[in-house]
Amino acid sequence: MTDSQTHDQLGGDVARPPARRVLRFAAAATAALLVADLATRAYNSYDRIPGIRRFVNVDLEANLATWWNSTLLLAVAGVALTAALLSGPDARPGRLSWLGLAAATALLSIDETASLHERLGEVGKSWKEWAGGSLPTHAWVLPGALLAVAGTVCAVLWARKLPRDLRNGILAALGVYLGGALVTEAFNGWALEHGHRTVLMLGTLVEEGLEMSGCLVALAALGRYVVLERDPGSGRAAIRLRDGRGAADGS
Repeated sequence: MTDSQTHDQLGGDVARPPARRVLRFAAAATAALLVADLATRAYNSYDRIPGIRRFVNVDLEANLATWWNSTLLLAVAGVALTAALLSGPDARPGRLSWLGLAAATALLSIDETASLHERLGEVGKSWKEWAGGSLPTHAWVLPGALLAVAGTVCAVLWARKLPRDLRNGILAALGVYLGGALVTEAFNGWALEHGHRTVLMLGTLVEEGLEMSGCLVALAALGRYVVLERDPGSGRAAIRLRDGRGAADGS
């Protein structure tokens, strides 16, 4: 058996099942949170439960839903930071690339709790007044879309250096996340402007579900690269990186 096969066997037998269990727990927690939002919304229409409703309302800030979304983003940032710390000087992608990913996802986590993107509404309103028109959605959507396009271009250029499966996973995660954070939220802004309450309620669930799912896809992709192994000699656990061939890199 080759060293690569040995590492694959160790990574598959020891590291992957715990990673899968964590991902399954995260996916189940995400689904439970969305169901709780829908269930408390329905119950609240018959018997008012404002405290519980606010605690799990995915459309509000400073509650359980916000904390969970921010936690998922920080988990992605943490795995990327781990990859940066484990990357050797000649690794591709290099440490700066991983630190860039960690910083980007950490910034998204801050945005989740501090609503940074909504502050772009002032820029959007200024543009609207200058152009003499208006957008039938949130004022921040246009400047936010420009930032998203710039970020996507940077992500695609960065991902070219990644192994194919990791590259596809990261870009898929980005697509899912933007589908919720930008596309669906822009649609929700239109629904809000036109008073479509039921459409807005369902759209909000889709929006938050896509954002959280994007994080789960990213964690699943990164989990195939940053691997927990157990040394057969000492029995101690060690975190290693996988190279493009699927072998663990001891650097």
